[in-house]
Amino acid sequence: MSTEQEQWAVQIREVPAVFRMALLGDDHAIRHRPAAGEWSAVEVVGHMIDKMQIWNSRVERLMVEDRPVLPGYDQDALVRDHDYLHADPEVLFEQLGQACERFAILVESIPTSALGREGVHEEVGPMTLRQCF
Repeated sequence: MSTEQEQWAVQIREVPAVFRMALLGDDHAIRHRPAAGEWSAVEVVGHMIDKMQIWNSRVERLMVEDRPVLPGYDQDALVRDHDYLHADPEVLFEQLGQACERFAILVESIPTSALGREGVHEEVGPMTLRQCF
């Protein structure tokens, strides 16, 4: 594992604490949507759970498949379908912690020589494992 990977894993593991600190406030404040079509703070936490899980899956595919297609996803639909607006923030923080830990462990397990493995993201084009972090 490279020093770079160690740093990525540390940063990934810090995500839940950063969000928890940012969301210290009353229930109304963390569920308030600042404008139509924008997410509340608690929905952003939910989005981060989805994001960690999706990137974990993409990285796993990049490790075992040759130049896989990495599909995009509708992040708004996932936030809406998971109803994060009405979720218990403590449950979301627990889920975010677990998702970040899984992703950090995966990042640490990748051989440095594999960081150049490439896939094709259907929205942004070619990307390497290194670019996934």
